[in-house]
Amino acid sequence: MPDFDLPPITAFSPSPTVPPTAPASVEPTDFDLPPVAVTPAAAPATDEPIDFDLFWSQTLAAHRDIDVAPVLTAASARSKDLTAEAVTFAGFESRPVTGRLITPVGAGATLPGLVELRSAGRDAGRDVEWLAPGGFAHLVVELPQDDLDDPYNRGVFTDAVRSVQALRTLARVDPSRVAVLGTGSVAAAGVAAAGLLPDLACAMVEGDIPAAHKDSLVAFARRASTPLQLTQGAGAQVLLEEWGFNAALALAAMTGLIEPVVECVVTTESNTTVRRTRWIAAHTHLKNVFVPQVAY
Repeated sequence: MPDFDLPPITAFSPSPTVPPTAPASVEPTDFDLPPVAVTPAAAPATDEPIDFDLFWSQTLAAHRDIDVAPVLTAASARSKDLTAEAVTFAGFESRPVTGRLITPVGAGATLPGLVELRSAGRDAGRDVEWLAPGGFAHLVVELPQDDLDDPYNRGVFTDAVRSVQALRTLARVDPSRVAVLGTGSVAAAGVAAAGLLPDLACAMVEGDIPAAHKDSLVAFARRASTPLQLTQGAGAQVLLEEWGFNAALALAAMTGLIEPVVECVVTTESNTTVRRTRWIAAHTHLKNVFVPQVAY
């Protein structure tokens, strides 16, 4: 099964040229917005790692010949209405990444999906049945700890991208409606995934941002163009200020609009399941103007 390359992103394709005889009073539609480049929309800032875009372009290109190839084996689910499967796929430099996939039984159409990133040791088979009952494919992945000696944290961040690609390979999943959730000590991987994959439906980041990777994460945040829900934690304010900045500049330059491209929410709501489900359900649809056209 082929791996997915990272596609270019546009807001929407431009509408056909209107003939001169068309009535002048025709109202524009959402589809009249011109293409908007979002990555990057400005010259690299001096506080970003040197050759940041080149490094990640080369890193991801080097993995395109490594088939993500998820292998699924049956596992037990606590509910008879859900199907559970253990998942293994090729991550950074082909190392195995493991997780658990939960889907509703008998789904008759392709499903929106969520990739939940957890740190290794937080059993991927526990507390995983909170989203799938709502009609979602929920992939919970265990990632290794951040490499604090690597300013790019290339292993964990590449694994995060490959996790999204693994879920998108499944025929039962709609690749244009996939969200990502970074939690705990690997919350930063959710930031990286959103910065490297501009066609995610939305992102959620629930955990502290390691100071060792601050410059890289700020760079990812500036390149992101997807809605973000951010819980309060170390480094949260920096992400809140930088998220989608370049995408917003690009949209303003191309269309004259000054509204932000992304929506940021800082929340300390205690009912985690309700909060997460509401946010994911609100964004894994195809009705917003700035939803990318995904071609795989």
